[in-house]
Amino acid sequence: MHKRKFLILLAVLLSLIIAASSLAAPAGLPNEPMTKQVAAPPSEMAALRLPDPSQTGIRSNAALIPVQLAETAKGVWQWQGELPVDGGTQFALLALAPEAGQWDVTIQTAAGKVLEAQVEPSELGISQDNGYQGELYLLENVAVGFLTVTVTASQPRMAGGSGPDGYLAASSDSAYRSYAHLNHYNLLVGQEVGLVAYLYDDATAVTNSAPTPITNAKIEAAMQIAGPDGLAMTVAMADDGRHNDGAAGDGVFGGSFLAETAGDYTAQVSLSGQTPEGRPFLRTSEHLFPVIAPTLQLSSRAARTAVAGDNLRINLNTVALTDAIGDVQVTAEVWGNGSDGMQPVAWIGGIVTPQQTGQRMTLPLQLNGGWLALAGVSDGLELRNVTVSDVTTHIPMAHLDTLRVRVSDLPESATRTVTAVTDEMLMGARPEPSTKSLNYVGGHKLMLVHGYCSEGVWPGSHFTDDVEFQDFNQNRTHDEFANLIRTFGDQYDSFGIVAHSQGGAASLHLYTYYWSGLDYSSGSRLIQTVGTPYQGTALAGSLALIGEIFGAGCGTNWDLTYDGAALWLSGIPSWARSRVYYHTTSFTDKWWRYDYCNMATDLFLDDPDDGVIEKWAGQLSGANNMGHKTGWCHTQDMRDPGQTTDYSRNSTMNYYANR
Repeated sequence: MHKRKFLILLAVLLSLIIAASSLAAPAGLPNEPMTKQVAAPPSEMAALRLPDPSQTGIRSNAALIPVQLAETAKGVWQWQGELPVDGGTQFALLALAPEAGQWDVTIQTAAGKVLEAQVEPSELGISQDNGYQGELYLLENVAVGFLTVTVTASQPRMAGGSGPDGYLAASSDSAYRSYAHLNHYNLLVGQEVGLVAYLYDDATAVTNSAPTPITNAKIEAAMQIAGPDGLAMTVAMADDGRHNDGAAGDGVFGGSFLAETAGDYTAQVSLSGQTPEGRPFLRTSEHLFPVIAPTLQLSSRAARTAVAGDNLRINLNTVALTDAIGDVQVTAEVWGNGSDGMQPVAWIGGIVTPQQTGQRMTLPLQLNGGWLALAGVSDGLELRNVTVSDVTTHIPMAHLDTLRVRVSDLPESATRTVTAVTDEMLMGARPEPSTKSLNYVGGHKLMLVHGYCSEGVWPGSHFTDDVEFQDFNQNRTHDEFANLIRTFGDQYDSFGIVAHSQGGAASLHLYTYYWSGLDYSSGSRLIQTVGTPYQGTALAGSLALIGEIFGAGCGTNWDLTYDGAALWLSGIPSWARSRVYYHTTSFTDKWWRYDYCNMATDLFLDDPDDGVIEKWAGQLSGANNMGHKTGWCHTQDMRDPGQTTDYSRNSTMNYYANR
């Protein structure tokens, strides 16, 4: 009798446990990321190849000069230097240092006349939570020649410390600017890495295209390199045709160094000399780039295949270079024999987990058979432009121009009649919701996402059925950011996104590479963004260099540079971009005064800009451009209101948002 009661009680307890667990984890997406089988039609192959670094250079009409204070006989700390002025009506000098407000800055002409400047407190940064304090000195109608600038302080930044005490950024509205870019994206340990730079005339340049070098100026060029483990060096740049600089005497200068250590590097490129008119000039540009240690190599041995449902699984043979190898990003073009000979089938890729079998390691790529059917191809398959990249930096680690594919069998889907591209061909089969979410809340939500090193920026009262993503004051790669959004979203049945700044790029990354609640939402607009640096910002390099003396901020971010953004975009197909609706803004254009959102950042950006993002760099080809609006800046601490506080735009985004 007691045994029977015990069994009944046990059965009741088990039923309660099962019921409780079903309540705690109802339908939702699994916590472990599920990657998509990314693909695109042959028409996009050219656009999805690795970018040309010569097209992603930094334009600069400013010079960033380190200030190292020295103690004088009178017991004060001082720095003095000459700054060239080569023309224009406006001249700006920005003093940046932890104690810049305590600096006494004097500006004199060559004849010793002290110039009176309009002095404004300012801040250089990407967000209101990550700015560096400074003072801006504005001068009008400065004569061509040299200015003597003297900085006096009661004490240095750090007595006996290393590095500069601060920086001076000098800029005029001269038409002559410098253009500098990395010489390649083979940013691997053991490789020669370098930059290329030249002077150009902005009056004849085309926006978002590499300008034409000036050949009749007198120029000296050099770059200052700082890297991991305290590396610091000066590299002379030459226009001799032997330093990745093109032809000798063409006005293009190049220089390089051996990257022996993995980590983040900064480079300041300096061009100085005389303009074609004989006027003295100085321009610098600041660059941030990582160098990585590759984890694997691609083998040229033919890839073998296996049928997996509707897919042809193509196994790339690799050679491991380290013991622990994580996920990698793989892209390839599929070609095959058709009615007109070798023809393109599809571009395929995605984030791939290496598969280890004994001593053999492969990277499995999936090709939906529908692509073969659509192209009318059944044999003679080969891969072209096969690239394996680091997931975090998107830097290519291994590349093969061509690779043979041995096909033993084809999936049934390759023999069906296919007349149009389907979602399954573009991103794989959508998984069914699972029951693994442990923090399930449910509902269909609009997720409000902030940006890099930021706090909450969206007024909750402007939106309905919304939830706020919170990863405040952090520095994340696009991939890390995307997975944090995905994990937060796992607790809801589905969600759409309204995002600011880097949050927009992270949301697009999430939709491209991972299954998430975005794929289960409904509505008119899946991802809506404001002020997102889809093509990067010039501030990323400047802030990386300047930030070293402040010991504050959120750190460097390669994904926000022109180069990092270009590499990232080279893996984003048009079907993902088409689900983005983006907005850009800039300052109010006032004819009677100096136009800016942030006076400090304006020295490093091309107008129009929102104080962080240039209008051209906020464009995303293949997406839906919802227009450009003036009178709104990137954050709330700039001259015009913060772009995320625009009630009219927010109401529209709320109305059309997916949930």
